[in-house]
Amino acid sequence: MEAASVNLINDLKEILSESQVTENQTVRELHGRDESYHAVSLPDIVVFPETAQQVSEVVKLGNKYKIPMVPFGLGSSLEGHVIPYNHGITIDFSLMNKILEVRENDFLVKVQPGVTRSQLNKELKKYGLFFSVDPGADATLGGMAATNASGTTSVKYGVMRDQVRDLEVVLADGSIIHTGSLAAKSSSGYHLNGLFVGSEGTLGCFTELTLRVYGIPEHVMAARASFPALTHAVEAVVSILQSGVPIARVELVDEPSMKHVNLYSDTSYNEAPTLFLEFHGNEAGLKQDVEFTKEIVAEHNCLDIEFETDNAARNRLWEARHNLAYAYIHGNPGKKTDGD
Repeated sequence: MEAASVNLINDLKEILSESQVTENQTVRELHGRDESYHAVSLPDIVVFPETAQQVSEVVKLGNKYKIPMVPFGLGSSLEGHVIPYNHGITIDFSLMNKILEVRENDFLVKVQPGVTRSQLNKELKKYGLFFSVDPGADATLGGMAATNASGTTSVKYGVMRDQVRDLEVVLADGSIIHTGSLAAKSSSGYHLNGLFVGSEGTLGCFTELTLRVYGIPEHVMAARASFPALTHAVEAVVSILQSGVPIARVELVDEPSMKHVNLYSDTSYNEAPTLFLEFHGNEAGLKQDVEFTKEIVAEHNCLDIEFETDNAARNRLWEARHNLAYAYIHGNPGKKTDGD
């Protein structure tokens, strides 16, 4: 086994540079966990490829030596799928972090898997575009595709699976395939995008993604509406959706969660069942949507509703929501989230 390990290291260093292959204990520990409660387990080797061809060669070696391989983004997930419980090789995609092409007229972007959500949106802003999926963590796009990430904007824009137009994937035998195309409409062949997105690294390693992006809305307004009971808040959401109001975000936060939000984020929000809302649109349409929403929530015994047009106040609202998991952990020392 030791001889096989030495041979594997030597073979890896023939296809990768010295700095791209490591058995360093600290690096291995960083790749033996995620943000969940799952137990730590270290890989034997961590590699840092820079191209799809290098990923392919690494996977072929894994096959040759019959050892497991685990793709790794930033380790911000809660699913435990990046933890190498059978050890082997962890393939870290942090060096594959280039935005390859922005096709602004097609509302598409082509990226490597190590690009983060904030990195992409910073680049897209130059074109008046943004990437819609917002899971809270500044995850890599490869990792977001692997877990079919969702988030606060799913109600309007959909989840990660809805944004993927094409994937370049290295399969278990080292072969490289594409799962889709640039076309929005296609009725031929298997829907491979839907198969690979959400597969959590079990079907292949993503080495390139072509994603759908959107125009930055002319106006954005956030709101916070509190209710006497959860049932009133839920019924208000149903009515809002049934009315056809093009709501961009809607998140339900219960009373205990609001208490943790206030403690952790140093806010003074009403500690009652609360809806966090956001509206996107033009000025005239947005005004109409807001008035209609006020009427709807009033019919469901809304205690109060406050609107935020200021960018800083709006960001503070959603930052509080995104940090809710950490708020619970901070408020319950010694405990961790269960990933649900």
